[in-house]
Amino acid sequence: MMSFRQIVCFILSLLSFISVFYSVGRLALFLAAPVQRNSKDVLLQNLLDDQSLLKVTLFSLLFNAIWIVLFVLQHSFMKTEAVKNVWRKLGLELAERSIYNICSAYCLLILLKNWKTTQSYQLWFVDVQSSSTLWWTFVAAHILSWVVVYAGSLLMDLPEMIGLKQIYYDVNDLAPPMSYKSRELRSLYNRMRHPSFVGLSVVLWITNCMSLDRLLLAVIWTAYMYLSWNTNRTDLEYQKYQLSRKKVELAGVSE
Repeated sequence: MMSFRQIVCFILSLLSFISVFYSVGRLALFLAAPVQRNSKDVLLQNLLDDQSLLKVTLFSLLFNAIWIVLFVLQHSFMKTEAVKNVWRKLGLELAERSIYNICSAYCLLILLKNWKTTQSYQLWFVDVQSSSTLWWTFVAAHILSWVVVYAGSLLMDLPEMIGLKQIYYDVNDLAPPMSYKSRELRSLYNRMRHPSFVGLSVVLWITNCMSLDRLLLAVIWTAYMYLSWNTNRTDLEYQKYQLSRKKVELAGVSE
């Protein structure tokens, strides 16, 4: 029989699961959707000379920057020990990961809902509508990148990242799932909690139209990922060792 606390945490974990996959799906569509050539596209010099257009563009970029920074601050602040201690005092330590995911998902949805596209200068534009080969190339790049991200999530224990595994272990009177992982793996998780820096970078930068608002998003999120993922040589050696173990195990199974 689940306790009231476990039921509440279980509901939060389900909401975390739904929120994460819905928000990531919306993000994938937002980043992958091809952009039509803007009829108001201007040269950079013309943008700087046109004061009214420049003000509109800067306002849009500032407005977008607010939501990007909100997401980054939430993503960083809720990982601190101070916030985790609050959940422990409220008896919600089981749902700490779930609450983190829910807040991240809704910050992301707010960003996508309020996003303002700049109707002016474009760094590059590739007309994918006129060539099916180009269109499928962009689509394949995004699909492959998200597959890599999803596969990385599975390798990093997706149920634990979502928050479901913590509830299952607690209901069955087991220690927290993280306590069963090796010291090297826990150390790696402390420095790299998201899978595939390359995959996420590709979906941010591979677009048929790099407008100023899209450039702002790509630069800030790429910089944030780079600064947050501070893995070291020990982490690299650990991953190489685990990869070699998997190869040996797979070779043994095939024989």
